[in-house]
Amino acid sequence: MADTTEVNALPELACACATVRRTARLVTQMYSHEMAPLEPGQFALLSAFESHPGVSQMTIGRALGIDKTTLSRNLRLLERSSWIIAGPTSDQRERGYRLTNAGKKVLASSRAGWSRAQKKLRSALQPGEWESMMNVFGRVALAVQQQSGSERKGRNA
Repeated sequence: MADTTEVNALPELACACATVRRTARLVTQMYSHEMAPLEPGQFALLSAFESHPGVSQMTIGRALGIDKTTLSRNLRLLERSSWIIAGPTSDQRERGYRLTNAGKKVLASSRAGWSRAQKKLRSALQPGEWESMMNVFGRVALAVQQQSGSERKGRNA
């Protein structure tokens, strides 16, 4: 992790979006380093397919906050790597995804790196900050989802 001087040198950003994006980039870089060759986004998708086999693209996109285009591109990459396989769902317009044996193996092999990244970040924070961070990020994500949902409803009225 960066030393205190570098962290203090980061400019304050008065924009929530810029602050969240900067934080996300820095955290992603740390996790990527620990989890290579699997990327954190791939880890999240594979973990979701492990815990919810057959989940549809639309459902996983909403749950992880991934737009349709980005999700389609990532799913193609996971399929090309033979880590997931698509199959039918109860809705003929959707496909469901499951982990392959190769996907299960790459996910399992990445867990140690993921755990190291989690521990590094947690240890860089003061007592209670990890829990506060997780709570605030969850509330922010929910607030944005609710706001986006109400905006969609307003446009359709």
